[in-house]
Amino acid sequence: MMNTTILSFWIYTLVIMGLGVYSARYGRASSADFLLANRGIGAWVAAMSSSASAESGLVTLGLVGMAFQTGIGALWIIPGTVLAFLFNWLVLADRLRRSACNQEAITIPDVLAGNFSGRYANLIRLLAMLIILTMLSAYVAAQFNAAGKMFDAMLGWPYQRGVIVGTLIVLIYTVSGGFRAVAWTDVIQALFMVGAVVILPAVLLIELGGVDAMWHRLDSLEHTGTFTHPLAGKTGMALTGFLAVWLGIPLGYCGQPHLLVRFMATRDATAIKRGAIISTSWVFLLFSGAVLLGIFARAYYGVLDDPETVLPRVAAELLPGVIGGVMIAAVLAAICSTADSQLLVSASAISHDLYVRVLCRHPDNRTILLFDRLAVLAVGFIAMLVALGEVRVIFDFVLYAWAGLGAAFGPALILILLWKRTSAAGVIAGIVVGYVTAIVWRQTLHDYLHELVSAFLLAFIAVLLVSRLLPDQSARAQEQ
Repeated sequence: MMNTTILSFWIYTLVIMGLGVYSARYGRASSADFLLANRGIGAWVAAMSSSASAESGLVTLGLVGMAFQTGIGALWIIPGTVLAFLFNWLVLADRLRRSACNQEAITIPDVLAGNFSGRYANLIRLLAMLIILTMLSAYVAAQFNAAGKMFDAMLGWPYQRGVIVGTLIVLIYTVSGGFRAVAWTDVIQALFMVGAVVILPAVLLIELGGVDAMWHRLDSLEHTGTFTHPLAGKTGMALTGFLAVWLGIPLGYCGQPHLLVRFMATRDATAIKRGAIISTSWVFLLFSGAVLLGIFARAYYGVLDDPETVLPRVAAELLPGVIGGVMIAAVLAAICSTADSQLLVSASAISHDLYVRVLCRHPDNRTILLFDRLAVLAVGFIAMLVALGEVRVIFDFVLYAWAGLGAAFGPALILILLWKRTSAAGVIAGIVVGYVTAIVWRQTLHDYLHELVSAFLLAFIAVLLVSRLLPDQSARAQEQ
């Protein structure tokens, strides 16, 4: 059975890589084509691609493992995430698409800096570029970390070999096909992810003998009752902090560059409206399934050395070979769907925001495309080296990068798109306050309140106050 499982897994992997390489024929026209698919993706591709990019090994490995440890209380992340998706699609998406089109912006630093001029614009672009490179490189490293764990659990490979193979899979189709390869493969990967977290909890529930037997098993394992309590048995300030984490973490969605570029690449407003329904439905199914999988696995296994290996473990142990291989492929799908997007955005920070916008203002198209691909390779190999050097808890690793990006870019972008009086100085203040607060808070006050919640709020206030104190006399202020 194991041979069949492995065979089906590798067939899936080869199909994904082949699709990515095939799409290379469409990404040769320009850097805008390579990085944004010439702003032509439709509703289904935009929705499934953005959704899959958002939910990586963070969900299929990390959230499952977190639910395994914390219990029913992990369900609170679902309403927060659904609301965040709705806000992104219904409030930000079309405004961002139109702003990017009007400015001919290719990257998020383009959008943040595009309304301003002079040294302020250059400073915004530089800050955004540096934050993207540092945070997304760590984020990509977390995905390769997840790949190492997955191959270890599935094939018994050494962790390091798994990291290297996972890196090569992602690099092959991303370098070949650019944004189109990433978007098309993400659609398939999104379907695999949802399929896995819907099917596997059902399998576990059958193995446990039904709902009543599952609850009885949990009660016998958890004498304190906190595991099966929707509020984890918390009261007072502890309850406030608990809810702030689960409901506040989704604030970061509006500041993730690898998600936001999907809106910039979407064809029109109609695709945005349809994408909102598709994407929100998908994320509800995915998060619900992941939490239930972790809870049911706790009832089935009791204790595991590494709860983040639940999904591949259940698939390998309880499903027939072919189906098990497909389910395990969902883990790779989750990893690839996020890593490829983050690699592309990180590369664009080097090739477009630094090379084209700052260092070489008028390079020829062929040179830019070559630089785009070299930048993808460079970021990919750096992230691989980071992952090889440190095995970390995926959920914690990702949340660190998530907080830094969400707090740095989310408030500034929201106010640029929604508030006419947002100034360049305000944007700079918001980026700096959000990023620095997320880093410092993580090291000092993380146990009291998650850093994203505090950093996001402080950054939002910083943009508002500084924009009031130092208003722009720029073309943007005059036009609006």
